Amino acid sequence: MQEITDDLNIKGIRTVRGTKISLNTVTRMLHNRRYIGEYQYRDVVIPNGIPAIVPAKLFEQVQERAAANKKAPAKHKAEDEYLLTTKRFCGYCRCLITGESGTSHTTEVHRYYKCRGTRKGGTCKKKTIKKKWIEEVVILLIQKFIFDDEFLNRLADMLIAKLNAESSTLPILRKQLDEIEKGIDNLVNAIKREF
Repeated sequence: MQEITDDLNIKGIRTVRGTKISLNTVTRMLHNRRYIGEYQYRDVVIPNGIPAIVPAKLFEQVQERAAANKKAPAKHKAEDEYLLTTKRFCGYCRCLITGESGTSHTTEVHRYYKCRGTRKGGTCKKKTIKKKWIEEVVILLIQKFIFDDEFLNRLADMLIAKLNAESSTLPILRKQLDEIEKGIDNLVNAIKREF
């Protein structure tokens, strides 16, 4: 379901309210019986009350699969977390790169990252990347970036400048507010004198 969510967001599909598709949105969609034509109003359920857009057999297969996954939520999950899943995009086709694992004929488990554009007849030619290697490289680069004294000094200077700008704006706004409140008081007093 996470892959479906990611794929819909990459394609720019949004909810009715214009927000990004979430995992909860996909879950609700997969369990929504309206798609098989079932209309419900309070406690009244009317089969074929609206046009179906999903075959009932397919809908039931999805429900069975969801129930099985609920009983064994970690069934397909690899031992390790894939730190870079949903954070990397392919340089060739801009699809997400997600973590996968596979077992060789020697029963050794291999963990890697793979471009989603290479799946199911995709045309991307991006090769898989070993999980351990790429995660170590990324962590080293992040550490180098975070612990760079020059970067930290620039960041601190930017924060101080932002705080100083806000603190100099606040007195000006308070003064303007005082002037507006005095003007309102003067108007109220003038109206009172008239009546």
